[in-house]
Amino acid sequence: MIFASFCDTCTHQRENIDGWKCACDAFPEGIPANIFRGNPSKLEQCNNGIGYKFNEEKRHLLEFL
Repeated sequence: MIFASFCDTCTHQRENIDGWKCACDAFPEGIPANIFRGNPSKLEQCNNGIGYKFNEEKRHLLEFL
């Protein structure tokens, strides 16, 4: 099963912490579940003044959302 989140399509996404916990510039210690499972593209900002910004190179992931 493939699982994707809107976070996976954001330019601020970082490498996972310990290989599994999702992180980004807004949440460097780990993206909270309510953000990761939701739709951050509808938020004005996620955290620390950083908002969702679509990464065109990850457009192919939209089919899994």
